[in-house]
Amino acid sequence: MNPIIWLLGLSGSGKTTLGSLLRLYLEGQGIETELVDGDRFRRQFGITGFTPADRIHNINAMRDHVLDLHSQGKACVVAAITPYESMRVQNRALLPQYREVWVRCSLHTLAQRDTKGLYARAANGRVANLTGVSDTFDEPRHADCIIDTDRYELGVCYEQLRDLTLDALNKGRTLRYGMKYMLPAAHMPYLGAAAIAL
Repeated sequence: MNPIIWLLGLSGSGKTTLGSLLRLYLEGQGIETELVDGDRFRRQFGITGFTPADRIHNINAMRDHVLDLHSQGKACVVAAITPYESMRVQNRALLPQYREVWVRCSLHTLAQRDTKGLYARAANGRVANLTGVSDTFDEPRHADCIIDTDRYELGVCYEQLRDLTLDALNKGRTLRYGMKYMLPAAHMPYLGAAAIAL
């Protein structure tokens, strides 16, 4: 059975970047994989609000979507803020082969990156309910993996996610010998020298 790798964390922490790399690798290994990105999912399904109730509705809908994809035999990589512990409890209860990955980054670094301009607008009062600033982000208590994107370059973060995924795959099936070493090497220029792209 293929895993569900759920990357959570504050906006701009690097969830989608890491999830995209993992999807590319898994597809390269012949594993049909879907990347479910929180922002794209909202646009695709017309989910717009950011109140706590809206956030819960969004994650519930996303979870149902991922369950459907997984029932088709696909590996699923999810990149979504998932701010409340109650959401994660439901994930653990309902999603098979679920692995929770906290993509952690300090608010100071996020405010410096701020490629979407969200943190600057929140500081000026033009964005309400920004997770981690004016809305709650419950610190994950049961994450299977914590990836600190403000401490390590992209290649190291990618390797950490890769190893977790390989462990999940090993528990779900018998892997081909040497599969781990068929991954793109983290020291290659396009990974090792890159910063987290947001």
